[in-house]
Amino acid sequence: MRTTIAIVRRELGVYLTTIIAYCGFGLMSFMTGLLFVSQLSRFQQIADAAVARQDPSVLERMNVNDMILGPTQSSQLWLFLFFVPFITMRLIAEEKAQRTFELLMSSPVRSIEVVLGKFFAVGVLIGILALLPLIYPVILDAYGNGSRGGGAVEWAPVWSSTLSVFLLGLTYASIGLLCSSVADSQIVAALLTFAVLFGGYLLPVMAARVEGDWRYFLEYAAPVTHVGRGMEGRVHVKDLVYFATVILASLALTHRVVESHRWR
Repeated sequence: MRTTIAIVRRELGVYLTTIIAYCGFGLMSFMTGLLFVSQLSRFQQIADAAVARQDPSVLERMNVNDMILGPTQSSQLWLFLFFVPFITMRLIAEEKAQRTFELLMSSPVRSIEVVLGKFFAVGVLIGILALLPLIYPVILDAYGNGSRGGGAVEWAPVWSSTLSVFLLGLTYASIGLLCSSVADSQIVAALLTFAVLFGGYLLPVMAARVEGDWRYFLEYAAPVTHVGRGMEGRVHVKDLVYFATVILASLALTHRVVESHRWR
């Protein structure tokens, strides 16, 4: 356990003393902030038009969760598609390129400790990236008013969306770690990770072209299927099982790859 914590601290030190983490934080804040302002402006325009037409029914149907926060948090799904390969490509591939991986494998450190230490370190960054957009519902709840006089924000969908995005990020990170373990170059690791993650986005398109059990399988294998329910405020057990299965399977495969280097 102490060794795993030491590896986590070492990896976080690398991320936080270079521009890697700060580029991710800055770009995530900029992109989500840009979309938030855009959706907020559109929401205000629709509200002003409804007031000008004296149409209260439109105002009653307007919801900040659906029209502002939902699209803002959904943008993280695409952002993680690019951010995760960027922050995971160096985890093991860099060790190989710098010839420090052999030294690490010859030390009295278990392979599982190496894998978990690097995964938990990236998990901390994923957690920060998932929590950054929470500033927007806080702003809306502080300065907005709901149609019934209460708060403008419904917090249940916000929390479920944040949890779903975090679990998706961890799933992507485990896949990125696996790709970094089989690649000898950071660029190859990043491209391989991006290809696998992008393939996951194509699964719903493929599912729409088939019928029967294959359609059900492809829909279940698609990550966006399980995040979509969280965005709507519903987190099902089968979604949690999906994320846990992919994460554990990826970490197990990564452990096997790392362990194989110890015996070469």
